[in-house]
Amino acid sequence: MSMWLVDRFGRRAFFLEASFEMFCYMVATGITLALKFGQGKALPKEIGLFLVIILCLFVLAYGRSWGPLGWLVPSELFPLETRSAGQSIVVCVNMIFTALIAQCFLASLCHLRYWIFLLFAALVFFMGVFIYLLLPETKQVPIEEVYLLFQNHWYWKKYVGDEAPGEKREKSETQV
Repeated sequence: MSMWLVDRFGRRAFFLEASFEMFCYMVATGITLALKFGQGKALPKEIGLFLVIILCLFVLAYGRSWGPLGWLVPSELFPLETRSAGQSIVVCVNMIFTALIAQCFLASLCHLRYWIFLLFAALVFFMGVFIYLLLPETKQVPIEEVYLLFQNHWYWKKYVGDEAPGEKREKSETQV
């Protein structure tokens, strides 16, 4: 499902739509828990059902967007010469942060209570801003030409050289 949607609408649009959706779900969860939980009364079944549905929708939004795109987009961004090393770093960083979130969530939930969901909403918001500002669209761009997107990007062009990956500049007599 996500690969079909990504090929049809593009990576950035899919990331941004899912960021907005996940942000709304986290805010709804945080606000609902702030208003209705921890007041010494049992949580009404309707509120509990609402929270379960909202969290399931969050998981669906993540599972069809940020989950698979977190593997697809980096595989398209690295030049062929460094793709395997780059993907190895992506996998390592992904696993480290997944483990950190899993290990810290319950302790954070105990200390921050409903604020943990608002913190996640803020993080999702900043992830969406990062995508909006710094990720060029790679839809229907051949892998060999992705570097051109970064050469022409308003921010990344400061860090990307003029030559294609794998090309070496020949020293002219004036450079020696």
